[in-house]
Amino acid sequence: MKSRFACLVLSVLLLFAAAPFSACSETTEKDPVRRFLIFGCDKAAALTDSVFLVARNGKTGEIRVLQIPRDTYAAYTEGSYRKINGALRALGNEACKAFFSRALGVRIDWFAAMDLECVSVLVDAVGGVDLDVPMDMDYSDPAQGLEIHIPKGRQHLDGAGAESFIRFRSGYANADLGRMDAQKAFLRAFAEKCANLNAAAFFRMFLLSVPHMRTDLPVPEAVRISRGLKDCDFSAIPMETAAGEAVRGKSGAWYYVLNRKGACSAVNRLLMPPEPVAEAKFDPDRVFDRPADADFHRIYMSP
Repeated sequence: MKSRFACLVLSVLLLFAAAPFSACSETTEKDPVRRFLIFGCDKAAALTDSVFLVARNGKTGEIRVLQIPRDTYAAYTEGSYRKINGALRALGNEACKAFFSRALGVRIDWFAAMDLECVSVLVDAVGGVDLDVPMDMDYSDPAQGLEIHIPKGRQHLDGAGAESFIRFRSGYANADLGRMDAQKAFLRAFAEKCANLNAAAFFRMFLLSVPHMRTDLPVPEAVRISRGLKDCDFSAIPMETAAGEAVRGKSGAWYYVLNRKGACSAVNRLLMPPEPVAEAKFDPDRVFDRPADADFHRIYMSP
């Protein structure tokens, strides 16, 4: 049964990577790390807008975050659509956890998904966030009802402004990669704002987040998370994007192709497996490769 109480801690630590930053279940000598798969979902299209894998060492308290680009090529279905942002919709919660666990070579313990409407709600609940906006952000898409207008410089963003900030991508020289860097900056700012919340504020955020969140995090874990919040140093948490390169497919669509060597190194560095994942054993089914496409395969196999 899904735990609604888990939404409390999931919501207030980090927008997409909330819960695992403080989660500490029973650990073993062999693998004291617990890992959480976090999805930020586009409610309208039922696709995943953001994918984070968060690992926490239950003995040392160390926390690390690996971001998987939403346009990452992955063969999780027999259909033609093979960007990772469709995996949750196609596979469902448990199968998606199993897919990532096998492909990356590490056990994933828990799952959470939240829709982007939660951004505005929770940011307003903490009184907004302060962020350095790298450029004038101006974008209009009447079809989506989306209007983004944020000036460059240090800004105090309310909920609507924060949602616009993390959705904007058209002005970055490196397109979606720039947007992912912006998401990571937002996560830090939001987490730091949440770090000093009192119990009443946490409860209020729990009530606000319930309609926007689903997770399999057990209640005891949620309790441990809330107790451990004060010990988190969010500014020191490593956050990296999996190594790879953007490339246009034969259909004209853009994909992000993981580099096998670099992605394997990131898994070992950030997800803290009990034993290093050997490159030869990373992605055993080659779901991130596409040998029939020379450009895809070149990026995947590049040393």
